[in-house]
Amino acid sequence: MSGSETLIRIAAAFLPRSRREIRREEWLADLAGAEELGIPRRQVALGALQAALSEGVSSRRGTFTRRRIFAIAAIGVGAVVVGAPAAAIAVMLVSDARGVVTVEATDDGDREVFWRDYPGIPELDPEEILSGPTLEEGEAEGRALLEEIETALTAEFGLEWAPPSTGNGDQVAFPAENFYGGPSMLSTLNVSGRQSTSVPATWAEKERALEIIASIAARHGFTELTLDHDSDNMTAADLKQAFGGVTPEESVIISGMVEGPKGQWLMFTMQDLSLDRDGRFTEDAEASAEYGSLPNSISVMYGANGLLPDADRAEFERRLAPYVGLDRPTPLES
Repeated sequence: MSGSETLIRIAAAFLPRSRREIRREEWLADLAGAEELGIPRRQVALGALQAALSEGVSSRRGTFTRRRIFAIAAIGVGAVVVGAPAAAIAVMLVSDARGVVTVEATDDGDREVFWRDYPGIPELDPEEILSGPTLEEGEAEGRALLEEIETALTAEFGLEWAPPSTGNGDQVAFPAENFYGGPSMLSTLNVSGRQSTSVPATWAEKERALEIIASIAARHGFTELTLDHDSDNMTAADLKQAFGGVTPEESVIISGMVEGPKGQWLMFTMQDLSLDRDGRFTEDAEASAEYGSLPNSISVMYGANGLLPDADRAEFERRLAPYVGLDRPTPLES
């Protein structure tokens, strides 16, 4: 199964149960026809994730965990709800033309604050952005981290590696929205590692692979590894549909993520078609082969929610000045 197909299946899992199957089939059909229309498959997958977040939040507000929203925001299609502003701030969601506007009480009377011009993003404190890696440093650190993981897995399992499956080509940095009605000065970073040409055969070996990824990530300041199977938002039927099994041990696909400092993250996927009981995943893999996706593999992706290009630091601080000391309001839902 390609990365785009996996994203669509995960996106569908965020929806209310009554809409999951219909929307999943619609999005997979859109994905199948993307190439003929000249639309990048990744663009279709990201659109599905954006739609899922919007539909899911509106129908089941409060059911999204921080990790789920973090993962979606990290690829540029979500918004994290931050804490409510102080009592002195009245938040008013207005038209898209105005974006998010707050009213701040000052000694000279009320003052409107237009957050559409905010240079950051809601879920990252500006100090985190300024003290974290630049966009250039983040990409270099991410590539080094992926190489370290690849080297360790090779030493443990004797793996060989192929290029990542086709998606966005050489592009790894993407403009970020500020989710207040305007553009951010930050970039979202997505760096795909290479694909192993085989996958460990036993569950004990797969667990060992996960341990290696987790231990290396921990040395770089990342938190505990979590599996997508641990989602409290998916039924047993959902898990079978998305991953091929209710538990990781019996599943065709094992995926998850590790959160890092300064908005950084790792997402990983293992696919083992020897566990495909009904042929559904094998059929998907065959359809994805032309895009460079391998049937049995380990793949890891590094990314960051919002990194500032080094050349833009002074301008970022200038544009940030009107917002210093203010509580960041709740962002727009989509």
